[in-house]
Amino acid sequence: MRKTERTYNPEEIQLLRSRKYSLWQNFEHFGMKWIGIILVLLMPFLLFEKFVQKVSSENQLVILIPILMISITIVIYWMNKNGEIGWNKKVENEIKYGKAQVLNIETEKVIKRAETYDLGSGFYIKVSENETLYLQGQYYDELQYSRKFPNTNFEIVRSNLTQNELIAIYSFGKYLKPEKKLKPFTKEQYEKNEVDYDGDLLNIPIDEIK
Repeated sequence: MRKTERTYNPEEIQLLRSRKYSLWQNFEHFGMKWIGIILVLLMPFLLFEKFVQKVSSENQLVILIPILMISITIVIYWMNKNGEIGWNKKVENEIKYGKAQVLNIETEKVIKRAETYDLGSGFYIKVSENETLYLQGQYYDELQYSRKFPNTNFEIVRSNLTQNELIAIYSFGKYLKPEKKLKPFTKEQYEKNEVDYDGDLLNIPIDEIK
């Protein structure tokens, strides 16, 4: 198993740019949050009007204008904290200045873990005599259906746009059929955190995994 960095190729750049928000998506994200916050801020006012007393039209306007201004401020803060504001610029900066994180793997043995909670099947990949890489996700299932994964020689490409974001998987060797299929992780194992997650490098020989 070998980790390297390189610039993004044209196909990967196109995939990254597809993550950018359109003008309509930005408007939609803002509008949905704005409407939700206005409803929350208006609720005490509506309850007061219903159960205490009616408010004159003049006073309604005086109340509504600050609520609109406060709601806009909250939405902008919320979107900025979530990274939605400036997201498109972040994507372009990643393309221009970032590096693709490439993991090249050559293997001779794979074990499959049945899917749990719609997370996709898991695959234990032998990377050395005492190390096993665990990969999990629906995208691996899709590649398996086309017999491109598991593979004797493949690359996993991720970006730093978000944590461990998968960009592409390239197969260079031959399809490698899993030697056996393990049962899915149980609810109890998840509760005790006795499970493996996508990208985990386990310090255990693959033959000892059960």
